[in-house]
Amino acid sequence: MSGALSPTIPATPTTVQVATNIMSLMAGLSGVTTDYNQGSQVRTLVESLGSVVEQEGVSAQALALQVLAYSAMSLFGIRPNLVGTFATGVVTFAMSFPVSAAPVVPQAVPVPSGTLFQTNGGVQFTTVAPATLASGTTSVTVGAMATQPGAGGNIAALAVSGQPLSFLGWPLLVQNAAPFGGGSPPSTPSNALALFTAKQASLGLASPVAVANAAIGVVASGSNETVAYANCFEPWIFAGSGVGSGTAGFTLYIDNGTGSASPSLLAAVNAWIAGNVGTNQSGFRPAGVPYAVASVVPVFANVVVSGTLVPGLFASGTVAAAASSLVQDYFNGLGFAVPAQQTLIAAEVANAGLSAFESLAVTLTYSGSGTPVSVVSGTYNTRIILNSLTVNIGIGT
Repeated sequence: MSGALSPTIPATPTTVQVATNIMSLMAGLSGVTTDYNQGSQVRTLVESLGSVVEQEGVSAQALALQVLAYSAMSLFGIRPNLVGTFATGVVTFAMSFPVSAAPVVPQAVPVPSGTLFQTNGGVQFTTVAPATLASGTTSVTVGAMATQPGAGGNIAALAVSGQPLSFLGWPLLVQNAAPFGGGSPPSTPSNALALFTAKQASLGLASPVAVANAAIGVVASGSNETVAYANCFEPWIFAGSGVGSGTAGFTLYIDNGTGSASPSLLAAVNAWIAGNVGTNQSGFRPAGVPYAVASVVPVFANVVVSGTLVPGLFASGTVAAAASSLVQDYFNGLGFAVPAQQTLIAAEVANAGLSAFESLAVTLTYSGSGTPVSVVSGTYNTRIILNSLTVNIGIGT
């Protein structure tokens, strides 16, 4: 086409040209051409650019690793919800409540999709479909959902009761006769890992998690002794740390819940994971890998609780019983190599008193030692067992 413009595209500048331009810019700003000394304009500029590039590189690498991990998890049907889910339910629009006593409307009142309303606490919802309160009727019910994902939208019945925030052209009220549910926050990497671990536990994949979970629930022959806790330890992973030997294989440590395991229970677990139980029993251990089944090594702890309650609120005996139960539950929930922490035990006791303690002291010690410690810890083959618990709580009612 005659008269058409032919744009001129400059050649890509060379490294020398870029460096020359930067030096010229610095000289123009300060009147002095600076070098690469610490604090110089050139070095400051380059360090600033390098910091941004480094941050972007670390972020990109983290996202790439996250994509790789999530892609692997997707093979097991685990697809984290990165958005979260919105709580849903139904609400009723009427001139007054209860509906049985509400007056009829003299004309049709449209309730558009997206009509906004909220709880007294400010949790907002919208209707998800259009509805119409027909002339001569008292109410209309329509589906709704929270405006934000998360468990905050899981509200109780009648949490919404008042005027909608959207204008409807007629003085209607809105109310939820039933709870809303289904709201959950976005998945996190730890959520995804927990789902993946649970999936592993349900499959016989000969992984350490699967082998340990396979032992849970095995019963000793001729008794009711059952495996309550298990931990699969692979020493070669810890070679050089002072714990592992570097030898191939694994040891499966088991606990019947009391910090021990009888020879018959060890034998039952050995037979179970090897596939020697009954006919057509699949094994759980990896073929050809040496292994052993061993009893847990208990680490015993003592707890002493003493405190006084504000007079007239709670019975001291009731609080003492609740505190004892919560401390027992805390220790029962400790798995292999999980330490017992004085602060967490004290928090359990404080919960039992519902903030009614005037004074409270919780002491944690190793069994056989009277020296208070903040943590009682163990290693891969140990569980912390509550040896003794003393609870003295006074005053109250």
